[in-house]
Amino acid sequence: MTRHIDLQYQKRDTQDTAKFVAALKQNAVNEKGVFDSAASDAFISEAINQSAQGSVKIPEKLGIVLDEAGDRSTNITQAILDGVNSYERQHGATAPADLIAQAIHLAYATTDAAKTRYSLDSAADSNHSANLSLQPNRAIVAILSALGEAIPFAHYLPADISSNEAKLAILSHQAGNTYGAYAAGGLMDGTSSGDAYVTSSRVHATTNSSGAHSGQLTSVQATDETCTAVGGAVVAVNLLRGRTLVYVNGQVVAREINTTGSGASTISGEVTIAGVTSLIGGTINTDTGAIALTSTPALADIVPVHVEGFIDYERMPSLTPSIITAVDTFSLYAKPWRVITQQTIDSRTQMSNELGLDPYSESIIGIQAQVGNERHYQVLRMARRLGLNNTGAFDFLWSTMGLQKDRGQIWRDFAAVLGAVSQKMAVDTMSHGISHLYVGKYVAAQMQSLPSDIFQSSGISARPSVYRVGRLFGLYEVYYTPKVLTDSGSASQVMCIGRANDVTRNPFVLGDAVPSTIIPLAVNADLKSGAGYYARNFTSVNPHGPSALGCALINVTNMGM
Repeated sequence: MTRHIDLQYQKRDTQDTAKFVAALKQNAVNEKGVFDSAASDAFISEAINQSAQGSVKIPEKLGIVLDEAGDRSTNITQAILDGVNSYERQHGATAPADLIAQAIHLAYATTDAAKTRYSLDSAADSNHSANLSLQPNRAIVAILSALGEAIPFAHYLPADISSNEAKLAILSHQAGNTYGAYAAGGLMDGTSSGDAYVTSSRVHATTNSSGAHSGQLTSVQATDETCTAVGGAVVAVNLLRGRTLVYVNGQVVAREINTTGSGASTISGEVTIAGVTSLIGGTINTDTGAIALTSTPALADIVPVHVEGFIDYERMPSLTPSIITAVDTFSLYAKPWRVITQQTIDSRTQMSNELGLDPYSESIIGIQAQVGNERHYQVLRMARRLGLNNTGAFDFLWSTMGLQKDRGQIWRDFAAVLGAVSQKMAVDTMSHGISHLYVGKYVAAQMQSLPSDIFQSSGISARPSVYRVGRLFGLYEVYYTPKVLTDSGSASQVMCIGRANDVTRNPFVLGDAVPSTIIPLAVNADLKSGAGYYARNFTSVNPHGPSALGCALINVTNMGM
């Protein structure tokens, strides 16, 4: 079953891509789920003609690709749908729009329009021209590679082709002034959000000296229970007259009586504790916030007495709080990847004649596989290092618990450990919890034996590289990895990664400035032929500190295998 993931995209281009692909899937596939080229062409044509009228908008870069592809533009749209379907089969979730936008960006990088901004891979020389008819093939390969080799928990940010730079912008919300529970510039996102700021209410727990209760309401709510001085000095605040309340043990027991006038205002009430009734009296100065109360007979020191007043903004408009939206930008730069492969004329002819194999093509396939796997493992190693900031432990206790429970019952208890680690991740990142788990062969084998109400298998057969094993507890996508993690029959690691709902908040951000490019190498006097592989991309830990904390490690011990 394919799970729909509802992601938030700040960039308008990515939002347009999401809408376009959703509409393309609806209009270019028939009832049997087969690509309909005629319907696809009609949809594209209508979208181009009506885009200015507010209908589905074709991404600008895709428009350039389709225009240069000419009569073979249908192959481009089919490649997008094939790539999206491949992603959904591999990962059990809808392809995210930022990844599709990245695939379109790579296809655009193969166009003549893009090549005017960089010179790299033209096959044209004095002996041979680079025919435009070859371009759609490169665009198709770029789209299918981007979607087929995608890392499921990563977000993608296209890099500028000429500068190799991608801008990562982090939006944050800050307090505009020292007020309530915030200092000027204080962060108001994540768990930092929700403290007293917009409200006019201020609460202060009074000090009790033999029934004399004193204190002062100020503009700064230092804690949930107390107000404090501002900058080391007590700042008088004007309060709404007739609104002040007195609480004992959380219950309203007295209130301000006077509704007109200025200065000290009378407070009156009573409270009964353990059969003893105490009268509450005194004043609240609505021009300064000063509290002067008495309790008769005196309340015990351990009985909490709180006073709540409300700031009068009409008399003190300068105290009106403000919230600032700030943007921090980080630059991510693409770096080169390159490798060459060569074959002698003897090896090529022998392998072709005796085995029916083309060593050139096989070498290209090997390069593509190496690049995809290398990048995936590189990110997993980054995640393992980041996971040290959030660790958990799950003692399987098979030697003991195995006498009382089966493995499925023991793994149910794993949900509690995962939940605690996931919540800590959400707090640390101010964004999200765990979405993906990576495990070795022993944990993967145990999970595949669990009942279907705990674990739903992906149906993908075992393979020697990373692949999706299934879904745990209906929440976590589980992947097998043969590398990076400690893995044995008695103790194994579970790597936990959270994929953010927003591209900029993801722990890992990937992007390509130049798509994977195969450059034929000239045949020299030694009669060796071959090809060079080149790509320019970035694979980065999010430079925004909190966003990088979307990883965790759980150590599972005593599995008894």
